[in-house]
Amino acid sequence: MATQARIGQAVLGVLMVGCALTGLFPRPVPLLFAIAAVGTANAAFPAMRTFGSALLGGVAAASIALSSVPFVTCSSERFTEVFTCSGDAPTWHLTGTVLVAGLSGASLVLARITVQ
Repeated sequence: MATQARIGQAVLGVLMVGCALTGLFPRPVPLLFAIAAVGTANAAFPAMRTFGSALLGGVAAASIALSSVPFVTCSSERFTEVFTCSGDAPTWHLTGTVLVAGLSGASLVLARITVQ
């Protein structure tokens, strides 16, 4: 079971790095994917499991907190420098933050399975 969980974490890590590098998501979503990938890599090793799990939990919470911010800030001309507000950028931001939260949560579950 532990080997399958590590393979699952490797797949999740590749997905996170791939999403960070594709360029579809506006900033700061690629940074969240990169931090989650580091957390996934750390959670795969027994010595770093606590740090990796804490990092994954923080990324999941931060991405949920940031998910609706562009919709609020893009409705005002005052905050357009913080988030990209052109075209479908707020929608891609929401999509990216939900994806990073889901992948981080899945990696957290796999880290907990590996411990047991």
